[in-house]
Amino acid sequence: MKLTVLGKSPAWTDAGGACSGYLIEGEDGRPFLVDCGNGVFGKLRLRRDYRDVEAVLISHLHADHLLDLVPFAYALTVGPAAGEVRRPRLIAPTGADSFFRHLVGTWDSEDLIARAFAIEEYEPGSELDIAGIAINAHPVPHFGPTHAIGLTGKQGRIVFGSDGRFSEQLIAAARGAEVLIAEATLAEPDPAPEQERGHMSAGETGELAERAGVGRLVLTHISDELDADRALADARSAFSGPVEIAAEGSAWVV
Repeated sequence: MKLTVLGKSPAWTDAGGACSGYLIEGEDGRPFLVDCGNGVFGKLRLRRDYRDVEAVLISHLHADHLLDLVPFAYALTVGPAAGEVRRPRLIAPTGADSFFRHLVGTWDSEDLIARAFAIEEYEPGSELDIAGIAINAHPVPHFGPTHAIGLTGKQGRIVFGSDGRFSEQLIAAARGAEVLIAEATLAEPDPAPEQERGHMSAGETGELAERAGVGRLVLTHISDELDADRALADARSAFSGPVEIAAEGSAWVV
């Protein structure tokens, strides 16, 4: 199983970058996406034919994790291959179909995304299979229902932590993974009461990775406007394994 970063920005895109999006390829090469934030569709097209994508899995219903479903949907419904390609699966949290209809209905036909994709809604804790990869959707605390995504192939496991504060839920979801891709949105830990927090600093992410016993930590959802050297140092002060910052094109194979 190979995971390639298409976009790693937080809610505002890096210069020339994209928000949350990851290309997954199984041993037979069949591709699918985890998240499809703004800018991701164009990054996908640099690497793969979008018509080959088996599925898109959405971790939570926030704009920076799903907005490029819109250009993807237009490509599938009015692009040169419209009507010639089977609809990819769109696997998203409960309530997604209604959410997508409300979103696109503000300017176009509300069924735009439903016509382009075969929508499947999943519950917290769901176990799924996409292109031969076993998927676990672990609920984690953020602003609204959010899921860390566990990806298990024949040789190991990658966990995408999605967004969220430091939590026992994410530690449990990441336990023993070969690679943890986890957010480091904040320059400093959030001083708000725990129940009001929605993001982590790099130091908190390093501590979480150490407690989870993962093999490698990749910091994501981190702006290019933050000090990358400091973020790496903060994470490394808490985590004993290798640490890096996600970058477009970065890839890991397990």
